[in-house]
Amino acid sequence: MAEHALSQLKAAGTVVIVDTADFKKIAQFEASEGTTNPSLLYAAAQNESYAELVADTISYTKSLPALVPIADRLTAAVDHLAVSFGTQIYKLTGRVSTEVDVSLSFNTPATIASGLRIIELYAKRGVPKEHVRIKISATWEGIQAAKVLQEDHGVSCLVTIVFGLAQAAAAAEAGVDAIAPYVGRIADWGKVHGYQGDHGVETVSAIVNYLRKYGYKTQVMAASFRNAKQVRDLAGIDLLTASPVILEAFQAEQEEIVPILNSESAQISKLDKLSCVTDEALFRWAMNMDACAVEKSAEAMRKFLDDTEKLKSLLASML
Repeated sequence: MAEHALSQLKAAGTVVIVDTADFKKIAQFEASEGTTNPSLLYAAAQNESYAELVADTISYTKSLPALVPIADRLTAAVDHLAVSFGTQIYKLTGRVSTEVDVSLSFNTPATIASGLRIIELYAKRGVPKEHVRIKISATWEGIQAAKVLQEDHGVSCLVTIVFGLAQAAAAAEAGVDAIAPYVGRIADWGKVHGYQGDHGVETVSAIVNYLRKYGYKTQVMAASFRNAKQVRDLAGIDLLTASPVILEAFQAEQEEIVPILNSESAQISKLDKLSCVTDEALFRWAMNMDACAVEKSAEAMRKFLDDTEKLKSLLASML
């Protein structure tokens, strides 16, 4: 009997990550890595199955000194809850990525400090920093923070909220371990703006080929899939994170997987090198010329901030 498509994809070298905080689903797909973000945490915090983790975070927050302002108290609570979930995910997968508060996306020093604080919280739970990725927004300031965390502190960074080649190129040049372009959201934008074909698949394919063509170590973790076909069309990618629904649909397929993204596709790609990690003006101009990257990045950050604030409100109601 032929292997199902998901097994073939893994066998071809793609690391599969389940885009959920549901421990049972993560175990079901035998994921090699897990992730948290504000949206996943907000949904999970309302699930009775995780009441114990939430209660532990409330106890921790109440134990903080009385002089700690409520805003700082809630920020600490969100980080604590993220690491609580992340620790359980690490036990299931061996690696986890955790996101810095998106409100810090335009503040390099604060992003660095937050990333180091998250690493420290994991260390207290016995999770070594070598098994943690810090997720940081693909802004100019975020990429600079990721560069410092990687070079000066040996912290693995995943630059997320990537919607265009300028962001990917700058992050790779900064030496980050991975980037996460949002396939589905780019495709959504393409449909609205009259693109033929799948603009998400095309953009992410170009990013993968670019990084491989110019020999960057940075891996691409495709995210935000809309359907199983997008997974198939990106066969050969380094990593992907998709919802259980998408992975179940892909798992049901048995058609042979043919890696489309490979060394040949990288070498024949006609993509000029863009060097802008030390040139803020060039980076911002390149971003400005990519309407999808500008619009969807801002939208994604607003959505994550909204879910972060909802999570804080939920936790505040329990204090």
